[in-house]
Amino acid sequence: MLPVSTTAGAPLAWPPHVLTAEDRLRFARYAEALDFFEGAQWLGRPRRGESRLVFNYVRALVRKTAAYVFPAPVTFTVPPDGDDAMANAAELTLAALCAELDLGRLDVDCCIEAATLGDAAVKVTWDAALARPEVAPVDPATLAVTTAPDNPRRMRSITQVYALDEADAVTLFGLTGPMTGNGRPVTVAETWSDDRWRVEVAGQVVRDDANPYGWIPYVILPNGTRPGRGGFWGESDLVDLYDPCRELNVRLSTLSRVLELSGAPIAVLENVDGSEGISVGPGAKWELPEGARAYLLDLLSGGGVGLHVQYVDLLFRTLHDLSETPRTAFGDSGRDLSGAALEVEVQPLVQKVARKRRGFDAFYRARNTRLLDLVERFGGASLGGLRRTAAVWPSPLPSDLDASVRNASRLVAGGIHSRRTAVATLGGADPDAEWQRVLEETRALAEQPPASPGSPSPGSTADRGR
Repeated sequence: MLPVSTTAGAPLAWPPHVLTAEDRLRFARYAEALDFFEGAQWLGRPRRGESRLVFNYVRALVRKTAAYVFPAPVTFTVPPDGDDAMANAAELTLAALCAELDLGRLDVDCCIEAATLGDAAVKVTWDAALARPEVAPVDPATLAVTTAPDNPRRMRSITQVYALDEADAVTLFGLTGPMTGNGRPVTVAETWSDDRWRVEVAGQVVRDDANPYGWIPYVILPNGTRPGRGGFWGESDLVDLYDPCRELNVRLSTLSRVLELSGAPIAVLENVDGSEGISVGPGAKWELPEGARAYLLDLLSGGGVGLHVQYVDLLFRTLHDLSETPRTAFGDSGRDLSGAALEVEVQPLVQKVARKRRGFDAFYRARNTRLLDLVERFGGASLGGLRRTAAVWPSPLPSDLDASVRNASRLVAGGIHSRRTAVATLGGADPDAEWQRVLEETRALAEQPPASPGSPSPGSTADRGR
């Protein structure tokens, strides 16, 4: 088996003929991006006495983008296909699973990981002990995929390699005894296709059975695609930010050093053979020979610091442009702008968020299909075979709820949207139940006897004073 390290640095032994040269390059990109995200942003070793400051701007930009992609949890609707009751049951089941499995937080983590590494992945399986599905994050550096020869976006098989304590491997796979006998971690290699599931532990095949699910339980979230590379794996958002961030660290470190030296200025002596007996400090007096001169070196003269600051401002502008995250996204536009002008200024970020959400739409369709299939096949839920879902995204920017309600009302009145769709769009978790409550209230109001003349209406001032 071939040893390869994951992004966490743990050596793994891959089965032969699984990894390609492109996989190894992808793992190297993952490691570089993760190190940069965690603050290893300088090249080479520091010189003696050199101070190296790190301003981890990429981490702030990645997290800021994730906050705009997910300002609130995503909800899902299920097209009824003629059976509204089953669609409503599927929606409630899916909403309960999202809350129970804390999938909202996992989605944010996947967004950050995909933006940093270029890819994120989860594994969707059935937990027989808990009688529910499980969605576990997966390090993409432990995955190798074989795609269809006629469609590089369609997964034909996938292999995951990871390390487990020997005792855990024995328990997890129901082995009869230890594989090595030394108690050390062992390498596990799982290979999944639509019809087979093969498991190797410490190089020995311990399972080669039919796939119990009928589909591959991994869902991969690529961060866009790399042009000309097949369109399966994604590309990190950090690629274009490496050089600007490194230069920003260098320039700010230099500026910090200049300001430090200006606070403790350098004494310059001219026409002096030696500096014995000359001490620098507050109140120090020097006796210099005739013709000698002493002065302090002013590093702030001549506007040098201003040039540094202007260059740093250019670097910040470069960072914002390349990351498609304008300064306005951080709540500071630097000037008074109208609402329309602010919307135009933040438009690059809105377009970036829309691009990322399109990737999540495909991710959600695949993940939710697996969840609903597991719940119905293994959990006994009656969902009528419904599997298709559609994500209902919150607005990435602060919105006016009153305006949204008025717009939804006009769409319903014009016959463009149903009330069920309007409730789901406004964030209702159970549109059918909400509609039933509206009907019940309407019937209850219709059954109330009409008020007699002169009697106070419900909620009037006279009624409240009693």
